[in-house]
Amino acid sequence: MTLGQLGLIVGVGVLVDTLIVRTVMVPALFSLVGDRIWWPGRLARTER
Repeated sequence: MTLGQLGLIVGVGVLVDTLIVRTVMVPALFSLVGDRIWWPGRLARTER
């Protein structure tokens, strides 16, 4: 019983992560932050 509940909770967590976080929240964060999201790459290019 406990193992089945744990499996269900993990499965729901994976579905929520896939359907909500990765499809809605990450693109929204990228659009809010803009080009500053890539700051480590830009910093590395300017120091050379």
